[in-house]
Amino acid sequence: MIANGYSPILEERLARSLPDGCCFTIHHLSTPPTACPAIYAAPPKEEPEETYCESHFLSVSIDSDGSQLQVFAIEVLIYTTEYLTTLFVSKADSTGYLYLHKLPHGTPSPLRIVSTTFLQYLIEDRERSDRRLVLSLFARAQNQYLFPGSIENNHKHILDDRGLIKWWCKVLNPILGTSENDSNALEEKRQGIMRDELDFRSHGFLRVPGCDTYETQSFLPRDESGRIAKKHRWLTKDPLRELGRSPGLPERCLIPRFPDDPKARFVETLDDEIPDEESQLSLSQTPASPSKKQNNGRWRSVKSLEQFWEMMQFRQECSSGRLVGFLWATFQPNLQCAGRETIDDEKRPQSALPTPLDSQDEECSRLPPESPLRSSPAPELPPSTPQKLISLEQTPTPTPVKRKQATAMRDLPEETTYYYWPKSSRGEVILRQKDYQRAGSLLLRLDYADEKVGTDSTGKWISDVAKRAGLKTWGRHVVGKKTTLAKRDPITDAKPAMLNAGLIRKKKRPAEEMNGGAVEARSESKRSGITTLSGGLVRKRAKVAGHIGPVLTEDTQSNGKTEPG
Repeated sequence: MIANGYSPILEERLARSLPDGCCFTIHHLSTPPTACPAIYAAPPKEEPEETYCESHFLSVSIDSDGSQLQVFAIEVLIYTTEYLTTLFVSKADSTGYLYLHKLPHGTPSPLRIVSTTFLQYLIEDRERSDRRLVLSLFARAQNQYLFPGSIENNHKHILDDRGLIKWWCKVLNPILGTSENDSNALEEKRQGIMRDELDFRSHGFLRVPGCDTYETQSFLPRDESGRIAKKHRWLTKDPLRELGRSPGLPERCLIPRFPDDPKARFVETLDDEIPDEESQLSLSQTPASPSKKQNNGRWRSVKSLEQFWEMMQFRQECSSGRLVGFLWATFQPNLQCAGRETIDDEKRPQSALPTPLDSQDEECSRLPPESPLRSSPAPELPPSTPQKLISLEQTPTPTPVKRKQATAMRDLPEETTYYYWPKSSRGEVILRQKDYQRAGSLLLRLDYADEKVGTDSTGKWISDVAKRAGLKTWGRHVVGKKTTLAKRDPITDAKPAMLNAGLIRKKKRPAEEMNGGAVEARSESKRSGITTLSGGLVRKRAKVAGHIGPVLTEDTQSNGKTEPG
């Protein structure tokens, strides 16, 4: 459907973040908040939380002979309830055709910058002042996620399991510690004012089933000195217990169930241990043992979250020879902020960062006790940023059905008790959930094996979305403006070491060595105080055939000394 307005905030932030010379076309597609099944299981005898889901898809393309060619795409699902906002990175993939852009060697990774900027843009614009926000993702190495056939492109750089976990940690690294309250806390610490490190508003978490705390720390980003960056903000554990709506909830009520999530499949397997309502009703009518009196919503085999992660390492997804990383970034509600104004990147204070298992509970501190979260509607908001309306000349006359659907989306409130849908972070094109899924299914049926078919596939996908939205064209051009210095390779770009002229000694010619060698040797021996024999006293030893060992000569016999043979 046609978006009733579009904000250029995302393209402006990308332009400020991308290196000078990067020219991309971005296509931002999203859906309105739609009621969906709850991602958290409800406690016994309670109804599941009312949950809404909003999908965001960002495609990044380059120009290839006048046509668009996709190089990267990322999908983020936003789940909102009365108490929590959850961003889940569903998929991210590249085609490998970024090399056609011919960026200078050593240029910072544009794909990582796009990922960081897009996630930070959604986080800052979707925060609710009285509710927590958490970003969640799992890093699992695969050849291709979104672009079929891209594995056949030899230029596609496929990261292994360890490299992918490190890459996502670097993506989340700049997002942590960028709020005003956090920078004030860092300044207090520099001035010697000690406070609990967990008073910071944002934290990163990392779990790698099968790795202990020490091994997990090897995935965290490092600074130039080789130390873990922002170490005070990363914990080698999970925040699931702290994100719970109330203390004492069963473990199954603390683990979210995302699409195609390994831990969600394990949770479903463990749920078979819990009796259903019918069997529970029959047990309540018949006297039984204390263990079968009622369903308390807890598993029989797994008694704690720690035990859950211990058993996760034996699941097929985590035990097939590849590591899987589970990452979170949590943001405490900022109750002091009066409005929802977005802080400009250039004016935002910058601070430092870094990011799972068995021994970590004792070594890592727990988060501060969660403050009670209000269930009442959020306060009145200031007027939103003016939107740039799409020209009517670009849009064909909508059919009555499309007009009705567009009107229904415009009638959706911007904020309710259960979700927040600001205009400033909506996609350039907004589709219903059904049309959005069809556009995603089309992408998975295309081919990106080489540049030509990749260009054709990109054009088909862009045209299909435009047709569903009732547009002729869509997409925004982004040109990087940030001046960066290309990093030098310490091996290939190193300059040859130059010796001091005073340390260079000219090699003597053979004649000079014969004539002046004895004189130089005597002068050196005098300076060093070592007594040496003159050339006339040195006699060549005789060779005796068939004799092994010291040889006695006339001179040596008189002196009672031997020379080695």
